[in-house]
Amino acid sequence: MAGADVILRTTALVDVPRRIVSAALPVADFPSLGGHFRVVEVLADGWSAVAVRGPRAYRLDVRLAQTPAGTLVTCSADFRARGGMLAHRSRVLAVLAELAGGVCSRALALAGAPVIVGTAIVRGRCLLAQQRSYPADAAGLWELPGGRVEPGESDVDAVARECAEELGVTVAVGAAVGPDVALPKGKLLRIYRATLVGDAEPHPHDHADLRWLTAGQLGSVPWLPADRVLIPALRQLLRQSTAVRS
Repeated sequence: MAGADVILRTTALVDVPRRIVSAALPVADFPSLGGHFRVVEVLADGWSAVAVRGPRAYRLDVRLAQTPAGTLVTCSADFRARGGMLAHRSRVLAVLAELAGGVCSRALALAGAPVIVGTAIVRGRCLLAQQRSYPADAAGLWELPGGRVEPGESDVDAVARECAEELGVTVAVGAAVGPDVALPKGKLLRIYRATLVGDAEPHPHDHADLRWLTAGQLGSVPWLPADRVLIPALRQLLRQSTAVRS
């Protein structure tokens, strides 16, 4: 007996900016989903996941929309139903409700989290990356320049200070890039676009190496896990920069 395609949705509203809510989305953090689904697409406004085991094929989508009252979280499931539709519908709706509630709860917990800023320095068609020299578990991996936002310091001021300290350059700081990313110990990574000011050339003060990467080269180096999440957003940033220059 052929089944029917079914789409179920649930929504929740949380009084937290979308950028922070996006950091609350990883599927593995929710027991009903972890191990059953793999994330196939991550965007600034949500993610999509598909089932990797079980008798039915599912697609889960979570989308975020900024509203005057906060961020609207919409969770949906797309699947093919065959028999037992009513019972199965109830189970899927329960999973969606857990997912929406979990995202909102985690977003509220992250709302006051310490922020680590990263800097997407763009020059021409390239992005600057730096290679860690320490600690031992991170040595050899690549990241964007940046560091902790100090008490009383704005994100923008922290970006400028970190670039001066780490690279010996002055930068003009632009808009935020991509979603926030949750870090261990309850911190958030937030990336800002920047351009070099003046003639100073970046030099690695505390890092092993620097490299200018094109959009096509972003996947050629081993990134720290949090920075790796942002590769799609960084690639889009470089392509937009190229289009503006054309």
